[in-house]
Amino acid sequence: MAITFHMKEQNLKGKILVTGFHGLGATGFIAVKHAVTSLNATLIGYIDTTRLPPFVSMEDKRLSLPFEIYCKENYVFVLTNAPPHPKERQEFSKAVADWAISEGMSMAFLVGGLDSRLKPSDSDKIRCTLTRAYDASKLEIPVLEKGLFVVGPLAIMLTQFEISDFPAIAILPYANPTRPDPLAASVAVEELNKIANLKMDVSQLVNDAQRIENELQEFNKQRQERIKPEHQTLYI
Repeated sequence: MAITFHMKEQNLKGKILVTGFHGLGATGFIAVKHAVTSLNATLIGYIDTTRLPPFVSMEDKRLSLPFEIYCKENYVFVLTNAPPHPKERQEFSKAVADWAISEGMSMAFLVGGLDSRLKPSDSDKIRCTLTRAYDASKLEIPVLEKGLFVVGPLAIMLTQFEISDFPAIAILPYANPTRPDPLAASVAVEELNKIANLKMDVSQLVNDAQRIENELQEFNKQRQERIKPEHQTLYI
């Protein structure tokens, strides 16, 4: 298997990697997609793999490919429009981490999600995990409790970064595990604004979350109305 980076911009030294995947609530993907769009980031490259997902679409009158790389000022965004193939997921994650290190990037911000059913209380919104090399002196996000685990691509990337003594933090809002969760993504974006000194508006994500919630409520209402006649019993 081979993971290849096709770049239009070569000098990424000192820049900060930002990426996420289609995990719980698709939080990482939604947050990174929102960042790329709201910051009007520039497309600077693609990632090719042996088992490249067979999906493309049109966006802004150009082809949108499965794995794209964008840049905005000091930030490099790896946008996974489709999840890596299951048989390539580990190699893909490791390759992105190794690429960031070899390019001389300064740190990495990773976005994922935690199962909302594990929230200690309704007021809890987010946790984080970080490598020893990450400066946590001004960190305001609670660290993930002992005994809980990060799994999937972010776990692979964090492992590579820790081994390489590379500064990295994973931002993990609590997310709905059964459907895309734009509200969880908005929590992640707000934290990115704080730690990265960015100014991304999250109102569209909040509106998307409300729209999904309304659609689910309407679906459940219609479902209950269909079920009622089937369970009615006539007495004479």
